[in-house]
Amino acid sequence: MADAITVESITRRRKRFRLRGWAVWPVLALALALGGYAWLKSRSAATATVHYTSSEAKAGDITVIVTAVGTVQPIQQVDVGSLISGTISEVDVAVNDTVRKGQVLARLDTSSLEAGLARDQATLTARKAEVEDARATQEAAAASLDRAQKIHDKGLNSAEDLATATTAERRAEAALASALANVQVAEADVKLSQTNIDKAVIVAPIDGMVLDLKADLGQTVSASTNTVVLFTLAHDLGQMQLQIDVDEADIGKVQVGNPASFSVDAYLGQTFPAKVSEMHYAPQTVDGIVTYPTILTIDNSDHRLRPGMTASADVTVEEVKGVLSVPNAAFRFTPPAAPAATRKSSGLLGMLFSGAGPGGGRQTTSVANAVTKEGYRNLYVLKDGQPTQIAVKTGVTDGDTTQVLDGPLAAGDLVITAQGGK
Repeated sequence: MADAITVESITRRRKRFRLRGWAVWPVLALALALGGYAWLKSRSAATATVHYTSSEAKAGDITVIVTAVGTVQPIQQVDVGSLISGTISEVDVAVNDTVRKGQVLARLDTSSLEAGLARDQATLTARKAEVEDARATQEAAAASLDRAQKIHDKGLNSAEDLATATTAERRAEAALASALANVQVAEADVKLSQTNIDKAVIVAPIDGMVLDLKADLGQTVSASTNTVVLFTLAHDLGQMQLQIDVDEADIGKVQVGNPASFSVDAYLGQTFPAKVSEMHYAPQTVDGIVTYPTILTIDNSDHRLRPGMTASADVTVEEVKGVLSVPNAAFRFTPPAAPAATRKSSGLLGMLFSGAGPGGGRQTTSVANAVTKEGYRNLYVLKDGQPTQIAVKTGVTDGDTTQVLDGPLAAGDLVITAQGGK
């Protein structure tokens, strides 16, 4: 009985061993496949060829430009209105007419104003007559006072009589002074009425062109604190200005006298010359963006440009010629660092569970291409097919190329701008 149990136990153990052996084979096959893939991937990476995109350092011209948008405007623009109320009886100009200073633009009906002037003149005449009457009364009172004083000196009248004569003379003097003042008031009224009549004739305050006209025959004009604009005049459209808004980041580069050019939508493909003539210190802030108004003068002798045109201007703030330069992309290139050492794995399972994965655990990092010292920046030149780091001192840039002032770089050297693999 014991022997039977022993044989049966041994048989069961052999079956379990065979089952375990069959379970291990798939795991070993999977491990061998992954290992082979990792080995092939690492060899492919090791034998891959690295290609560099390069550009020659060369001598050339660099122009630094500040771009801004603005509006074409007359150098002087004046709004003309009426200072008095009335009805427009005459309009003597039309839009686009050229006018001279003092030329009549329009007239208001002055019938009521002339009636008021006649009334004030009559009042002035009456006031002058009152002055003559007051002066005669004052002279008579002065004579009476003189006689009363002589009689009083002889003791032939009382002190009361002398006081009465003195009072009468003073009242006559006051009446004369009042009459003279009334004459001045009447003269002022006449002058005011005449001024209003003169203001009824609207004249051009400057030489220029009529840009806009809002005056119509029979239109009633009401003078108030806000003067109604009837005419808009622009002085000499042959000389105009372009007001641009320069960003705060660029305003330090712009100077009075800088040359500029601009374009407008009305003449596509054409540019017009200009020059910076004025820079404002007062900022303008719109949606959190700070800009500074800058004025460019324009020669518009052919009158092609019109007020209100939107223009895009390029201001040349610096220009250097025949200097060594490199593309800006060269300063953005940084080659990958050398691969980190592959961790040693113990056996096939160690490689599988080390976390290296395909490629044998290669890890790369980038080296920062930063400024090394005052005015110097790193870039890489291609020597014998390999990137070599150098430091150069940079100058002006136009956004595409940068001037090289100093450093171990010569014309014809290949600076690396990009890298690719194959």
